[in-house]
Amino acid sequence: MKFSIIKLLGLVLLCALSSCDLEDTKTDNTIENLLLARWANTDGNSAFVYAFLSDGTFWSARVITSPSTNEIVDYRYYATGVFTLEDNELSLFFQEIYEHDDSQVQYPNPTDLTLNGQTSEELVTISFGNNNQELTFTFQPCAPNENCVTEISFERVPVGWCGTPSSS
Repeated sequence: MKFSIIKLLGLVLLCALSSCDLEDTKTDNTIENLLLARWANTDGNSAFVYAFLSDGTFWSARVITSPSTNEIVDYRYYATGVFTLEDNELSLFFQEIYEHDDSQVQYPNPTDLTLNGQTSEELVTISFGNNNQELTFTFQPCAPNENCVTEISFERVPVGWCGTPSSS
């Protein structure tokens, strides 16, 4: 009888420990953990990139890449900021926005761009597709007669892809 009770207690303990592992696995697939990555929308040798970091910050950039090496040769736009996520509502607060000065030909670093001194905030609804390899931003409805984007999709890209923007 004692042996059966010990077996039963061992089985209960094993089930309890296993369920903890399952819960940990589930939390890895939370919407916030899925978002923490680098995402790109590419068009030929041009890419629009977002990187979401675990400290609640992000950066975004519009870049031109070399067709042969896929390395960044020109920054057209670069921004940094903070984000918050509630359910699938992503709020982006752009704290620093740098833009390309059209009088110059190429800017190989984001710090070569011109800080425009403005901030902005954007609210988007996000969703994931293609086995969590695609991130879609759905924007708020446009005002009448306003020309705006309603949706844009990004693909998850490796951390080394498109280089991390350098500060020098």
